[in-house]
Amino acid sequence: MRLLKTLSIATALLATSAPLHAQSAPHGIAAVVNSDIVTIHDLRQRVLFMMATTGAATDEASIQRLQRQALRNLVDEHLQMQESEKYEQTISDEEVNQSVARLLARNGADPNKLVADLAAAGVSIETLRDQIRSEIAWQRIVNGLYGSRIRISDAQIDETLNQITANASKPNYQVAEIYIEATPDIGGMPGAMEGANAMISQLKGGAPFSLLAQQFSSAASAARGGNVGWVREGELRPEIDAVITKMEPGKVSTPIQVPGGVYVVALVDKKISEADTLYKLKQVTVEAETEAAKARLVSLRGELQSCDTLEADTKALEGVESADMGELKSSDLTDEIVAALEKTDVGELSDPFERPDGATSIMVCKRETTGSDIPTRDQIEDRLLDQQLAQASKRALRDLRRQATLVVR
Repeated sequence: MRLLKTLSIATALLATSAPLHAQSAPHGIAAVVNSDIVTIHDLRQRVLFMMATTGAATDEASIQRLQRQALRNLVDEHLQMQESEKYEQTISDEEVNQSVARLLARNGADPNKLVADLAAAGVSIETLRDQIRSEIAWQRIVNGLYGSRIRISDAQIDETLNQITANASKPNYQVAEIYIEATPDIGGMPGAMEGANAMISQLKGGAPFSLLAQQFSSAASAARGGNVGWVREGELRPEIDAVITKMEPGKVSTPIQVPGGVYVVALVDKKISEADTLYKLKQVTVEAETEAAKARLVSLRGELQSCDTLEADTKALEGVESADMGELKSSDLTDEIVAALEKTDVGELSDPFERPDGATSIMVCKRETTGSDIPTRDQIEDRLLDQQLAQASKRALRDLRRQATLVVR
């Protein structure tokens, strides 16, 4: 009953909201995307579906915002399907049905009941099927065009692994995200902030996070309902890290502004890792004026490259001393030292640390992670590949928009 009541209110408001005022001409044109037409009926169906499934407010300002988002989504979907046709792709109904079923299952929705409720209000489930079909097609195109071109180097894997192992003793966070891009068509950053606040209001009203993410988020995770998965501190943007480390599971953040847009983040769960990193370390100290000592340590990186020969090497250098720090766990070290070790490979000197009488660098002799929750190199490679594919997808779709002949009525 609540769904039907919401839809009836929405339908009445849509009857007076531009550009959906032409109820007598439901197949009038809302936009032209190259050779494709987005009809007023298509746009109206999408807006009603978004309102019904996300619990969006039914005031006129909210409907106007929904119309802008719905039209942008429809334009992108037409561009994606045009590319799919260019590459002669075929997306079977079975694939679409399976994806729709997974999406509804994540939200605990009964597919048959939802379809019946929507149909009773004159809304077709085909609007969701069309969206899912374009997502599948676009993912195939991105994987086909860029998957074989992207190369993840050993150095990139090492850098990520260093970061993860250095923070092995820190908590793990299961995160979901909605990203509102500050595009000109929504009014830039103020519009993105307004959209993020609208998402939070709808979440407080009981709207499923994953459906909001799928309909409104510009992040690559939107196709997964905003699911980012398990991460450690330092794996996400610093602005998001600073927020999730203070959140409790089950809570949603306030808007998090970053360059280019605004995030809304949900902390799904949190767990204390059973893993820790065991280091064998040595230190190299230079006694001199601080800046001169730091510069000397940086210059020594090319000369001091082995823990085995470190003592003998430093004895031959005037004003340079070395000492064995023994074996230490990352949980026993300060955040400053852990951050430096993240960027330091085995056999290398870290960035210098200031001392009252000079500066010190730390050489990593051994790094060994104990416990669970540490990804393998293959898993890290897959994660980095997904990140780069997401960036390629975003750039490719932006280029299609720029090249398209687009007319909005």
